[in-house]
Amino acid sequence: MKHIRKLLKSPKDGSPSRGSPSRPETPWPNNSVRGSTSRAGSPVAVSALVSSPLVPVPSSPHIEPAQTKPTGTSKNNWKNLDAFLEALKRSSAFSPLVSAIEDLSWFIRTYESVSTTRTEYDALRIKLEGLFTNLRVHFVSNTPPAITSSITNLCEAIQIELREVYGTKDRNVISRYLQAEQDLDKIVGCYRRIEDHLERVMMNASLNTWRIVDGQASDAKLDRLKPSMSACYDSAQANVVQRRQCAAKTREKVISDLEAWKNKREGEKVYWVNGMAGTGKTTIATTLCSTLDERYELGASFFCTRSLPECRDVKLILPTIAYQLARFSQPFRGALLQVLERDTDVHTKLPQVQLRRMILEPLQSVARSLPNNMVVVIDALDECEDGNEVGQILQVLLENASAIPIKFLVSSRPEYHIRQKIREAKLESKLVLHDLDEKMVEADIATYLRAELAELSVPVTEEQISTLVQRAGALFIYAATAIRYIRGGDLLDRLDSILKASSTGQGTSNQTKEIDLLYEIVLKSAFNEGLEEGERNRMQLVLHTVVCAQEPLTVCALAGLLNLTSARVNAALKPLWSILRVSNSDVEDRVSTLHASFPDYMLNSSRSGNFACDANAHNATLAKLCFERIERHIPQFNICNLPSSYLFDTEVLVLMKMSRGMCL
Repeated sequence: MKHIRKLLKSPKDGSPSRGSPSRPETPWPNNSVRGSTSRAGSPVAVSALVSSPLVPVPSSPHIEPAQTKPTGTSKNNWKNLDAFLEALKRSSAFSPLVSAIEDLSWFIRTYESVSTTRTEYDALRIKLEGLFTNLRVHFVSNTPPAITSSITNLCEAIQIELREVYGTKDRNVISRYLQAEQDLDKIVGCYRRIEDHLERVMMNASLNTWRIVDGQASDAKLDRLKPSMSACYDSAQANVVQRRQCAAKTREKVISDLEAWKNKREGEKVYWVNGMAGTGKTTIATTLCSTLDERYELGASFFCTRSLPECRDVKLILPTIAYQLARFSQPFRGALLQVLERDTDVHTKLPQVQLRRMILEPLQSVARSLPNNMVVVIDALDECEDGNEVGQILQVLLENASAIPIKFLVSSRPEYHIRQKIREAKLESKLVLHDLDEKMVEADIATYLRAELAELSVPVTEEQISTLVQRAGALFIYAATAIRYIRGGDLLDRLDSILKASSTGQGTSNQTKEIDLLYEIVLKSAFNEGLEEGERNRMQLVLHTVVCAQEPLTVCALAGLLNLTSARVNAALKPLWSILRVSNSDVEDRVSTLHASFPDYMLNSSRSGNFACDANAHNATLAKLCFERIERHIPQFNICNLPSSYLFDTEVLVLMKMSRGMCL
């Protein structure tokens, strides 16, 4: 024990290591490598890990182990570990890896100081020392590897493995635990898994040396994929479509189930979250993405939405995912660039070709460099335009899922063309949101309502909360729309109008009757009897135009198309803010429907009654207005002032900026 106390009081550098238990009474911290701002085995053993790799694995030059200082033990069996750690400390860019290796070093030395059963452990030590030698080669080279999200994930995984064994025990408790040699198999198993993580770091470092030196040239090749950056879960457009995470203390069981699927080594690679409109699919997917991103486990995300053209084009899904994976993993980036070198137009091919060439083959070639818990999220697949192509992508993904070394989470409504592909694949990993335990869903909705109404300082009884919860059923959108409606006027009066409303139940199904009733309340309030006929007609014209439009329109565009002033358009929109989305951008205000369930309601006359929008009739009206607009203006030659008519659109760098500046 004296030896242990001496070891604990005298760390190698004279001070506690960051991220390790630092002293008695100090708990083992929930260490995180997130603080780093960087994003981005022997050679023979490494090459054997990849089956026919797209990216060749280089051999490591010979390097002598560095001379290191004594570590406080009579015999230093970890000279290569010490040398690797010293090399890492020379650059702040390697801080995530420094933290993980420091933690590992401390526990290794503590274990060695008290352990007597060493046969299997010594064999493991020799293998690890070989890995540390080769890792040092790459990290002291002229082109050290970038600390990408993939490497950071692996660093975090090392620390998690250590915490799995030692929990939150302080150093004295850990030493006694090791001295008793309890759960020796558990400790050795932990180190074997850490060896696997280090081999993956080694693969990232090895394949890094093959990256194209000209970063701009490689970026240009990736840009040719034309990814939809708006489709990322945290893009600037997320604010435009008002995407949000789950309210605090809600959907915890759902997120926990998804985490369990993600962490399960053996199991299905695709998980389907489905539910009718308004059950919270996108909110759950956003929350999961944020959690995964915080842990460097999110490989890519694509959030489909009818509101944005670049987010409803099914042809952009696979190129965008490939692009994001290339940002996540340097080895994958190198493999994908080789594919693009051979076939620059691969992103224009059939879905099955795209998936195989741009995602499946590159992933397989660098599989041993990737984290085990990497996930790609595709949300609201049903909101893409071409249902046939959606079915093709899903079919190809499901057919090849077992060969893909990462996991995919897909969410959608249970549309027939999607449901059929899931059934054919006999997929068992799925979650039906509208079939969840009623009490659990009701509790989540009640939690959300209490928090939102408290923020508005609305005095509300538990009986009133219970009434709202019963009317919401499984639809979170009911609760969200109710809050938006209450917030838009006299709080108590609007709450009272929702509570006192009753539905006739005519022309509506049990699943939609409550949300239909809520939309009816909002529309009756907006189109109240105090409106002049002209105001009523303008509001209806603006509302039906937004419902029928294929993409969000600016206030300027609505005014120009409908022969109204911007002031009158804004006046017509104001009473409709509970059901329409108006993005308050510094550049422009874009208008769209708040949720996909509202156009469904408006375009179905049996549900919306007198408020219904006749799509055929209104589209004819819009076509007529467009022709009238054209007749009033003489087309201007070269309206964009382009330098040449021979340029492709992709070669006009300011084309997007020009189009944004136009009302129509």
